[in-house]
Amino acid sequence: MASLVSTSQQGPVPLQQQPDFMEVEVSLHCRGLKKMDLMSNSDPFCVVYLSDPAKQRQQQQQRSGPALLKFNNSSRAVEIGRTEVVYDTQDPDFTATFKMQYHFEENQMLTVKVYDEDKKGSKNLNDHDYAGCATVSLGEVMGSNGNTTAKKVLGGKGNQGIVAIRAEEVTACQDQINLQLAGANLKNKDGWFGKSDPFVTVSRMNEDGTWSLVWKSEVVMDNLSPKFKPSVIQVQKLCNGDYRRPLKFEFLDWDSDGSHDHMGFCETNLASIIAGVGKPEGRMPVQYKNKTHGALVIMKADVSQVPTLTQFLSGGMQMSLMVAVDFTGSNGSPMVPGTLHYLDPRGFPNQYQSAIGTIGSILQEYDSDKKFPIWGFGARLNGVVNHCFQIGPEPEVQGVRGLLEAYRGVFAQGITMSGPTLFSSILASAKQRSEQLARSTPNQQSYSILLILTDGIINDMKQTIDTLVEASDSPLSVIIVGVGSADFSAMEALDGDGGVLKSSKFKPAKRDIVQFVPFSKFAASPSRLAGETLAEIPHQVVQYMMSKKIKPMPAAPPPDYSTMVPPEEDTSTVQGSDTSAGKGDGAPQFFEVSIPPSAIPGTQMSVKSPEGHDIAFIVPTGCPPGGIVRLQY
Repeated sequence: MASLVSTSQQGPVPLQQQPDFMEVEVSLHCRGLKKMDLMSNSDPFCVVYLSDPAKQRQQQQQRSGPALLKFNNSSRAVEIGRTEVVYDTQDPDFTATFKMQYHFEENQMLTVKVYDEDKKGSKNLNDHDYAGCATVSLGEVMGSNGNTTAKKVLGGKGNQGIVAIRAEEVTACQDQINLQLAGANLKNKDGWFGKSDPFVTVSRMNEDGTWSLVWKSEVVMDNLSPKFKPSVIQVQKLCNGDYRRPLKFEFLDWDSDGSHDHMGFCETNLASIIAGVGKPEGRMPVQYKNKTHGALVIMKADVSQVPTLTQFLSGGMQMSLMVAVDFTGSNGSPMVPGTLHYLDPRGFPNQYQSAIGTIGSILQEYDSDKKFPIWGFGARLNGVVNHCFQIGPEPEVQGVRGLLEAYRGVFAQGITMSGPTLFSSILASAKQRSEQLARSTPNQQSYSILLILTDGIINDMKQTIDTLVEASDSPLSVIIVGVGSADFSAMEALDGDGGVLKSSKFKPAKRDIVQFVPFSKFAASPSRLAGETLAEIPHQVVQYMMSKKIKPMPAAPPPDYSTMVPPEEDTSTVQGSDTSAGKGDGAPQFFEVSIPPSAIPGTQMSVKSPEGHDIAFIVPTGCPPGGIVRLQY
């Protein structure tokens, strides 16, 4: 009987993973811009800037006083382009668009500055009248219905109209093919007393006529008519989306030392493969030294299209966040400096606050009402240990600010740190809520994410794994962030990266839904923490939707931009102190600053104004990490 072995001696060529970003195209539409010229309409144009979280310097903690955050030139927003000038209008629709990479797991901030052209053709912005600016995260745009949101244009004279920001995914080939191959009567390379151990490789032709290996099958031992396992291959990887690009199929006789012997090849293309299934054309002669030796048989070639997270979001899919916080005794007293729940009166965030702010500020952009439940576990309430209790007076809180306020307020409720550390109740509640949200959403366009913050070893590992296996069939992903310096090696068993998770009854998980990250690994880099914890979410969402045969709903049509109302902003206006010399007199000016996830109220910061002046300010009370501060200078 034929058996299967891996080609790991040489290393099987894995399918290239889909890019961890989407390319999107952003367009701008302004309405109700204020006239900058008394006797005529404006001639507006926009300049677009994009922040790069990967290049930002992180907060530097000083031994005395608040932290000072400075941005160097490489970390500030970079201009990515300008629109054309639209003459004599206060309601321009710009034709210029801006392509950029959209990363789900990053807090990418777009700044749109609006100008009124004064000196025709000049590239120097000082030659034009500055009308104001608007700031928005790319995540908020992508999470809005129709991938469109509106923002107020804020300038020195207050509201200067609105700018609508719309994003569309730049479509690439999203097809995949379920391909099954076989060989028939192949050339034997093992002499009279043996049979070859064939496997097959696929290479695509490059533009210069050379070949690039893109896929490799398993090995079938002692068989000249092998039947290979079906394999799902991305068409973009296989032929760069070109169904008529030449493909070369080569049979090789596997050798343990890696010196595999050539058994023959044939050339075709994906269009011919699909058309030939079940027909004589699906049996292609294999050439060996200019002679035919056997055939390549196409047994299956089913093409399907893989939707993207962007398509689901564009069609109105909602993503909901749930947060669960560990209040077991191993965290220590919140009144003692240095413990994990210690609330620093100077405003320095503890690890729980930093993780909530970092991850919550990104995920809240994908929820229409930005209301989330926050739960606790492992504390004694009214003399009874509770492993899933509501934090705060309301079942849901508003945004990241609400999460952080509820967290701080829980210590005034008289809770007592207790134990043990049990996850199963929290997981069961999250599973139930995710299913309820999906049932109440049109076409089940809903997906939930549970963020668990914990400091120690799970005491109900068996029940936790059983619950996770059951939850793998629900619209749910689980992110576990380990805070403190405990040994989290056992926790990593929950992350399916090491293999399929199985229940106590050996039932396998239908998909990997868990991501575990130790906070200490990324304590100095909140943006990397977000990237590590959230990078797998887009794949998990699409994988679940495909398993349930749920397709994206049609994208919403472009809105009537004149009727769009900007959402209420979580902003604060503060008086900044200008530390630069030589600032000229004039009317007060304003600009907006996005607060990094690591900065909480009371943190001292220093930023550059649009004119390059150093502005020092303190993050005001009530402004959450990821919020917006409007500075006057």
